[in-house]
Amino acid sequence: MGRPQKEIVLDGSPARLFAHWLRDLRGSAGFTLDQLARRTGYGRTTVSDAMRGETHPTRPVTLAIVGACGGDVRRWGEYWAQVRRALDPDSPDGPAGVEPPPWDVPAGRANGAHAEQCPADCARTEPHGWYTESVFTRLRLDTPTPEAVERRVVVATCDGLARIPVGVSVPRRAGDTTARHELEISVVQGGRLADGGPQYESYFERFLVLPAPLKAGTRHVYELRLRIPPNQPMAPHFVHVPLTRSEHFRLRVAFDPARPPHTVWRLAGVPTAVIYQQNPGTPTLRPDEHGLVDVEFGAMKVGYGYGLSWLEAGTGG
Repeated sequence: MGRPQKEIVLDGSPARLFAHWLRDLRGSAGFTLDQLARRTGYGRTTVSDAMRGETHPTRPVTLAIVGACGGDVRRWGEYWAQVRRALDPDSPDGPAGVEPPPWDVPAGRANGAHAEQCPADCARTEPHGWYTESVFTRLRLDTPTPEAVERRVVVATCDGLARIPVGVSVPRRAGDTTARHELEISVVQGGRLADGGPQYESYFERFLVLPAPLKAGTRHVYELRLRIPPNQPMAPHFVHVPLTRSEHFRLRVAFDPARPPHTVWRLAGVPTAVIYQQNPGTPTLRPDEHGLVDVEFGAMKVGYGYGLSWLEAGTGG
């Protein structure tokens, strides 16, 4: 068995984001690198390098991987071309011109409404036997260390749903070179946490084990507390990027009234790479007298970012 690929740290680079979603497509198809190499006719190293994120793979290699995994070759070809243009230093749009990849279920898998798949063993392994009805996040930046409480309402789309993956990305703040980079996750209500899923330097995944298996159509409410350890700097944004159907997102951020941010702005339906640009592209917002900023989003598209970004006091132009 070959060694697993190293983590891709999403830092706004279109090439890394491309590799991230190409890995996601491979994971959905369930192929190992060796299996994918045999199906594409390329060597294992070539296939692995295409999903490393260090360089943009060639179009033939990309489309061979997509075809082997049952993705939409035409649409992935368009996505490949967008990334290539974005990597051109003379491109006028840069990363802002890159849209998320085609969100297709690999061939041979059944599609239901909203592309939830509900195989017989979904209670044990399938992360798409549910969708998110709403997310309400309360982020406190007026405390010694950033802390968020998320209330999520999910709806089961198959009988016997027993656990839900909980993944949180905590990117490093620009210039942060400290050795420790962690996230404390705990359950306030609605289940218990179990280990599982990939664990990377900036991505943390657990499974929420539900109190009892759910029947199709059942709503379930759970709350998580997310806490960054003391002295670990936080990147100046908080964004919800739905990877499956997500209908409503509300975000309330409490800034320190004694040290308000220089600028705050909404991120609504932006490519992931744009989040890292720290460039207000929408009318700015002003915290109220208590330091609060409250925003809501609906009709969200899978793969796009929704939330807030800010420039801290003393960093504005």
